[in-house]
Amino acid sequence: MTESNFGAKTTAHEVVKRLNVNLDGKVVFITGATSGIGVETARALASTNAHVFITARDMNRGAQVAEDIKKTTGNNQVDVLELDLTSLESVRNCVHQFRLHKLPINILICNAGIMACPYSKTKDGYELQLGVNHLAHFLLVTSLLPELKAGKPARVIMVSSVLNKFQGINFEDINWEKNYDKWLAYGQSKTANILFALQLNKLYKSEGLRAFALNPGAIMTNLQNVLPIEEQQAMGYFKEDGTLADYFKSVEQGASTSVYAALASELDHSDGEYLEDCAITRIVNDNKTEFIGRAPHAADMKAAEQLWTLSEKMVAE
Repeated sequence: MTESNFGAKTTAHEVVKRLNVNLDGKVVFITGATSGIGVETARALASTNAHVFITARDMNRGAQVAEDIKKTTGNNQVDVLELDLTSLESVRNCVHQFRLHKLPINILICNAGIMACPYSKTKDGYELQLGVNHLAHFLLVTSLLPELKAGKPARVIMVSSVLNKFQGINFEDINWEKNYDKWLAYGQSKTANILFALQLNKLYKSEGLRAFALNPGAIMTNLQNVLPIEEQQAMGYFKEDGTLADYFKSVEQGASTSVYAALASELDHSDGEYLEDCAITRIVNDNKTEFIGRAPHAADMKAAEQLWTLSEKMVAE
């Protein structure tokens, strides 16, 4: 890990306070900011005076969260855009709605995601976890490239997971038509987030864009709602007394690496880095029980290029 002044228990608010950044006049776009770490990521960045756009499937819920963020930060520049990541048409509509504001984007955080759900498909016929976690974000970011270039130096941040170690890209059956395993499919989607950041950085860093992927750590959020309590217990989520295992972070701590990736000046010249606990991690290994770093398949530039080409075909109208 590279040294930073932060760690696993640092909160998003502490990152903002210690970096002392003022984003007045800058635009931040965050997906999935109506629950979990997305809310705290948006709140922390709103506290820097940025103009923050959050996305929501449920616009009533989005409006409630926006009002709460405005109240707690004193920043009235918090807007909500409708976005359903199970639909590529909804992604295109969201991009259109944002364009009506005629603004650049300085920071784009792809935070929304789903985890370990039963086999299902998006409205466009793709395996749900791949479709939501990767393809919809791929289309969103590539559609917003003009706004990102206008906002340069701009950053794109992909919220991945240490569970990228479970599975590389299953190019032979990317939609899991055979032998679906919810955890392997989740691992594939999180590897896709990392590979997308690598290729995006490679293609557009010369035009003022930097892309990063990160592992936020283990946080108890709505993500776990799909898992039966027995499965959560078997996975070691709880201690014997029923309280959360020590390795879990609070929601505020879970948002900190996203905020660090968005704001830290030491990342200005970084090259598609992978971050954990508010620091760059260089660890690449296949150890699935060591919850740090990424797998070799998530550092494979050939796979990154292949995934980009395939994703372009999959999201084409």
